[in-house]
Amino acid sequence: MSYIFDVGDETVWSPSLSVGRLYVETTEAMGLSIGVSTGLIAEASDMYELHPQQFPAFVYELGFGSTSKHEVYRSLVRGFVAVSLVMMERGGIGPDVVGAAGQYGAEMALLRNTMPR
Repeated sequence: MSYIFDVGDETVWSPSLSVGRLYVETTEAMGLSIGVSTGLIAEASDMYELHPQQFPAFVYELGFGSTSKHEVYRSLVRGFVAVSLVMMERGGIGPDVVGAAGQYGAEMALLRNTMPR
C-alpha cells in the first residue's frame, strides 16, 4: 500500500504509507507555521491532489520567502522543498518556482530517481 499524490490525472509521487503520512503531516505543520494554505487537498485518507496555484505558492514561501534566509529554518525545510519541487516538476505546475530552484538542484537530481510514481 502507498500514498498517491496527483496533479490532475498525473500521479507525481507514490511513496510508502509511512513516508506519505510523514509528508502530509509535515505539510500541514509547515502550512500552519507560516500561515499559508498548503494546496494539498485530501481526496481520500491516502490520496492527495496538489492544487495547481496554491501548492506552488506554499512551496515558494517555504523555500524562497522571507523566512528562508534563516540558516536553521533552511536546514529544516530543505529536503521537504526539494521533494515538493520534484512533484511540481512532474506535474507541470509552478514553472516559475521550479525554474528558480537552482539551490535545490542537487537534492532534486537525487530524488527524481528515488521517488516512485
